[in-house]
Amino acid sequence: MAPKRKISVEAGDRSASDLSVSLNDIRPLLELCSEVSHGDMFQAIDIAALADPQSHGFISLAEYFQILQELAVALHDETVRLSARHLMPGTTGFIISNMTSCNTLLDAMKLIAKTYNVLHGGAYNRVEEREGSLLYIVDDSHFRYMMENNNYIHFTMDCVLIFLHGMLSYISSDELFPLLQKVCVKRERNSLDSRHMGFWRAPTRYQSKTYALIYDISAALLPITMKPGVSPSSKDIYRQVNHMIEARKPSVEGEYGVADKVREAIEVGVGDQNEVARHLGFSVATLRRRLLEEGAGFRELRRQALNEMARAMLAQRVHAHEVAEELGFSDFRSFNRAFRRWNGVTPHEYAVKVVREGD
Repeated sequence: MAPKRKISVEAGDRSASDLSVSLNDIRPLLELCSEVSHGDMFQAIDIAALADPQSHGFISLAEYFQILQELAVALHDETVRLSARHLMPGTTGFIISNMTSCNTLLDAMKLIAKTYNVLHGGAYNRVEEREGSLLYIVDDSHFRYMMENNNYIHFTMDCVLIFLHGMLSYISSDELFPLLQKVCVKRERNSLDSRHMGFWRAPTRYQSKTYALIYDISAALLPITMKPGVSPSSKDIYRQVNHMIEARKPSVEGEYGVADKVREAIEVGVGDQNEVARHLGFSVATLRRRLLEEGAGFRELRRQALNEMARAMLAQRVHAHEVAEELGFSDFRSFNRAFRRWNGVTPHEYAVKVVREGD
């Protein structure tokens, strides 16, 4: 028998760089763990600590996907009872195997969308090309979920996008992060305790009408590198996702300081100083002291983070009004003044300059 893999449960807050998952956000998943606690799943993984409904704290995002992978096998359902239509084990492998008939990533994305629509019995997935962008859209407005826990659904769908990004990266042999322009999710900003959104290296739009991954249009022509005759499985995608999660960790122990964690918290939508302090498990006074020890201040870090995000979004041709909304400014005029103060030009002037230089 293979030794059990111990999953650690940490109490209290963890930093954004940890890509942590709150046990409070995955209660339905923990209940499923209890159902199979005496089955084959526990031959491979030790998650007994999670089965207690009174458990609190965090696990890592990689550990969450590890549990998901094991549960999919134990429950004979790759949706892990999220969908009213269960998907048999091997479904993901079947879908990926069909990608060998595709020449480009655009072809593959369309085939993935079409196949999932057939399997789930509805037009929930679609692929669109819009003004220099390639979009994979998931519209779950009429999807038949097995439960009514909105927080759990929102968290799970956030992670479905991560899994989908891993699948697209796997079949094109390219992590695609450099081409990712934006991620769209339906929940409100900061409505969950988990810090999984730090996985992304692109701006996130909250309270969107649909879920979406938006890539630069050049991604459409990426070749599919899989060879005919391969036998991939969902394990290959989970392995790809874990590889990308590992790549988000600091390469040297202790490389991240508090200032880095503050920047990352702001990048995933944690707004003011009180929220950031709570997010990192500090009091405001402790946060100020720790930043002072590193020669940094919250206001300047927030300015730097917002400015970098604004410049990146404008360079990706996101409209300035949308940038202002995404970054939480009260109105466009406030954003316009702030950007001009930071850069000496207006957002429009900056966007025009970047486009000209790109051409």
